Amino acid sequence: MGTNDCMTGYSDRTVYMEIERTRILAGNLARSMPSTVINSMIIVMVLWNVVPKTQLIFWCLLNIGFTLVRYQMLHFYRKGFKRNNFILWQRSLMVSFLIAGSLFGGAGLFLTDFSRLEYLVFIYFIVGGMVAGSLGSYHNHLAMFFSYSLTVFFLPTAVLFYLGTDVTFSMAILGMVFFAIMSVNAKKMNRDLSEFLVLRYDNNQLVEQFNQEKLQTEKLNRELVRKNNRLKEISRIDPLTGLKNRHYLFDILKPRIEKAISSLWIERKGIDQRKTDYSCGYGVISIDIDHFKRVNDNYGHDSGDMVLKQFSDRLCDQIREDDVVGRIGGEEFVIILKNTKESHLSVFAEKIRHHVAQSDFKVTDNRTINITCSIGMIFYPFFRHHPGNMMVEHVFYLVDKALYFAKENGRNRSVKVVCSERDSLDSRFLKSITADLNQAIDARQIRFES
Repeated sequence: MGTNDCMTGYSDRTVYMEIERTRILAGNLARSMPSTVINSMIIVMVLWNVVPKTQLIFWCLLNIGFTLVRYQMLHFYRKGFKRNNFILWQRSLMVSFLIAGSLFGGAGLFLTDFSRLEYLVFIYFIVGGMVAGSLGSYHNHLAMFFSYSLTVFFLPTAVLFYLGTDVTFSMAILGMVFFAIMSVNAKKMNRDLSEFLVLRYDNNQLVEQFNQEKLQTEKLNRELVRKNNRLKEISRIDPLTGLKNRHYLFDILKPRIEKAISSLWIERKGIDQRKTDYSCGYGVISIDIDHFKRVNDNYGHDSGDMVLKQFSDRLCDQIREDDVVGRIGGEEFVIILKNTKESHLSVFAEKIRHHVAQSDFKVTDNRTINITCSIGMIFYPFFRHHPGNMMVEHVFYLVDKALYFAKENGRNRSVKVVCSERDSLDSRFLKSITADLNQAIDARQIRFES
């Protein structure tokens, strides 16, 4: 029968306990075996002039030789022990305990001068000490304990009974009582160890289960974070065109623009801000498809969706990688140009307008149509020397006004927001402009130019 077959029917807990018992037993055996050699040599010295020397030396060498054999066995155990062969090792250790007990207990039979009772008593006390020592070392495995203690104690006890004197009989009875006490203690200690191993096994299982659940929880948390991030990403994407939507522009991009512009307004040692010229900034462009309702009315909403997708593609074709295109509702789009010059803004807007006007847009039934768009634009920072005096909300308000101006004045045109006071150094005056933008527009401090 193979070692794997031997494990059939054993629970994981039982296997764990038996493996631990074997491991503890092997460790205790390695530490206790020198006492066998020492006690053998003590007996030899005491009996040197009582028992034939050849007999003594032969018996002592047998014990020492078998001790070395057992050490070699432990060496192979440490090298070759596996979970599925613990039964084989237990059986091997059992045989070694039987042999070791028989060899040492043989001193009570083969090294005894029956006419010299005091030497038999001496040997009996020695083997009694070996039994007491085995209680501490081998109680974790009762089969090993009894296989050793019975064999080491049985032969001297049998000799005492055999002699049959009042003294030897009393000694034998006392020896049996002593052995019974050792046996009861061994069972109690073994039971305590078993309970400890059960608790440790259950604790290990709980720890392993906890670690598994922790890993699973961490995995689920990572997945949840990934899905939440994905949901956030999706919630900021227009599902029709795949462009950024209003949420992205106002929740993500707006704070970034404010932070970038605010950094221009931070006081820097040795630099006069009022004389600083910021030639690069953000271009904010609002674009609306002209008469888009006619597309839906004349060709259907599917055609309208097709036009919106193609229109977004046309816009994306014209921007740089760092720029942003967003759809903020219906047929209205926004482009944010990053790190651009103001002089480039009008050129870019006109390029977009002409590109749209010259493009063919496919609709249902393989038809094509042409459309135009109106554009409003503004450069930010709006005030050259006081960039912090106009917020992003003001910028989007004014660019919407510019878009409305373009649509009210014939459509298919681009309109830029300009300010006659943009080079002013008077911060209070500029704040008064942003405090009431409509009044500034009426006063023509802010204008819309095609």
